[in-house]
Amino acid sequence: MAKTPLINPHVAATLRQSPTRKIDALREKLAREGKDVILLSTGQPGIPPVRQLREAVARLLEEETMKYYGYTPSNGIRPLREAIAEDIKGLGGPELDPDQIVVTAGGQHAMFSALASILEPGAEVIMTDPTYFGYEPLINYFGAKPVYVETRMEEEYQPNPEALAERISGKTRAILLVTPDNPTGRVIHPQVAKALAELAQDHGLWLIVDEAYKTLIYEGSHVWPYKHAPENVVGINTFSKDPGFPGWRLGYIYGPPSLIAPARLVAEEAVYCPPSIAQYAALIYIREGLRKHYLARVIPEYVKRRDAMAQALEKHVPRARFLKAKGSMFMLVDLKEYLVPAGMGAEQFSRKLLEEKLVATIPGTYFGKTPRYSVRLSFATETPERIAEAIERMGELLEKL
Repeated sequence: MAKTPLINPHVAATLRQSPTRKIDALREKLAREGKDVILLSTGQPGIPPVRQLREAVARLLEEETMKYYGYTPSNGIRPLREAIAEDIKGLGGPELDPDQIVVTAGGQHAMFSALASILEPGAEVIMTDPTYFGYEPLINYFGAKPVYVETRMEEEYQPNPEALAERISGKTRAILLVTPDNPTGRVIHPQVAKALAELAQDHGLWLIVDEAYKTLIYEGSHVWPYKHAPENVVGINTFSKDPGFPGWRLGYIYGPPSLIAPARLVAEEAVYCPPSIAQYAALIYIREGLRKHYLARVIPEYVKRRDAMAQALEKHVPRARFLKAKGSMFMLVDLKEYLVPAGMGAEQFSRKLLEEKLVATIPGTYFGKTPRYSVRLSFATETPERIAEAIERMGELLEKL
């Protein structure tokens, strides 16, 4: 009798389907039924890359060469790594050697490579609550444990360095921070960033900084913790949000050689090399100065959409609590005053809102324990008019509850 081959139970026990994938599956089902869903759930830009970039890539593909289709060095082509180093410096960041950069197949691959390089079973990673839902499964997969420290809306979701310091133990390997933040839209204060970098330095820890939205800032400016502790800080970046080609899967890690060397090995074993055409597109984008054209269009439009969302919440969901996003593409909206009396949590409400009102959101429960009555709303994809319509529908459902 044939025997059933074994599956590693650790995968199913630690990894989970992305909540955005779950919402996408429901949305696609409704779309097949001919229903128009308003997307406040998406984590990708709603504005495509600038035409100059698309035309330049089209010209590359006219060339009779394998250059844009073949393998590249596992850490990315050197011209791109040189351009990234120049770009970071031009944005006010640290001065890096191109060999301190590993180009990856997206930001998620960058995070995987960084965590794989520093974690071992039993290790701990300190994170804020709430924070991006993609970190915990990876930490668990490597046999490590996330340790959460609450941040509060009343304090603009700024991490408290003293509270983080209290959670450091002999098992702590890293502090993980995202700024600008997903899901809250918070931009880290300079003094907090400095304190966290010094905390990592004093305790011999890594400070991993997810900088995916570093150029999507509407109030304030991006802070570079690496400048304060260059031997302890690693930056995680992506080209998904700016210049806006998430499906082309391109990101990068930068940091000290002690981290970059193993991260490069992990990245190579996972995907061998990052996508070639995406690397050349990113090179054109940086070297031709196309960001100024992209952001000149994107920033004002996102501000308009963000403001439309905030105004609609104030009008149609007046008992909601939220921090108006200073960066990223999201706002975390606390609906506790509506949901607690209704005996309902965020996940049940989010599903009900999608099925009954055709508005897609992400439940706050995916981002931590504290936002269990919250939903994350994205203002990146829909027009101001459709955003306002979605919030009005949300208000109608909440009043009905």
